[in-house]
Amino acid sequence: MGVSQTESSIEAEWGEGEIALRISGFPESCPWCHRSIHANFRFAYLSRDALTIETVFQCPSSDCQHLFMAFYGQPSRTITSNLYDLFDVQPVAFQERQFSPQIVSISAPFVRIFQQAARAELSGLTEIAGPGYRKALEFLVKDYAISSEPSQAEIIRTKPLGKVIDDHVTDKNVKSTAKRAAWLGNDETHYYRIWADQDIEDMKTLIELTVRWIESEELTRDYERRMAANP
Repeated sequence: MGVSQTESSIEAEWGEGEIALRISGFPESCPWCHRSIHANFRFAYLSRDALTIETVFQCPSSDCQHLFMAFYGQPSRTITSNLYDLFDVQPVAFQERQFSPQIVSISAPFVRIFQQAARAELSGLTEIAGPGYRKALEFLVKDYAISSEPSQAEIIRTKPLGKVIDDHVTDKNVKSTAKRAAWLGNDETHYYRIWADQDIEDMKTLIELTVRWIESEELTRDYERRMAANP
């Protein structure tokens, strides 16, 4: 959630009239189209306790022009100045993560489950999003293993994820990142957290690394096949 570094003065409705206030800046991106913008200010309302400003902005992009709300607040319940800082923008339209053709070909279910987990996270459903990302990882790793060992498909499908990584993933980079992503994914589904210093963002980073290592391996294999011999 970017905000311009220049303070801005606005007029906000308060009680029976208006009051001049300063805000930390206008939002720098549209939550609908996700473009960088110079938002158009439309309206502001100061809460009765004078601690929160609810503002309405409009995206200036000709193919968007959606209205959205930005919320500004004082750092504490003791007002020390008339400067309010941006703390939230709503609504935020979901933007799907785009995956390469290699990943879609290996595991379309991974892509579908990952998008659903990301949508849950955007909605604030973090207790659901974590297990969702864990499920997405399992589909990715098992489908990847099956693509390498199709004769072992039934065995791979029924094995626990950790065993699949140990027994059927040979690339050391994929094995390393997938194993750690699985550890954090298990924390998202169990009562007791083992990796207390790591969170869902760390798991997503490890899933992203796993995706990239699989992509690199698949692209390498593809070029090796296409350029097996000198012309």
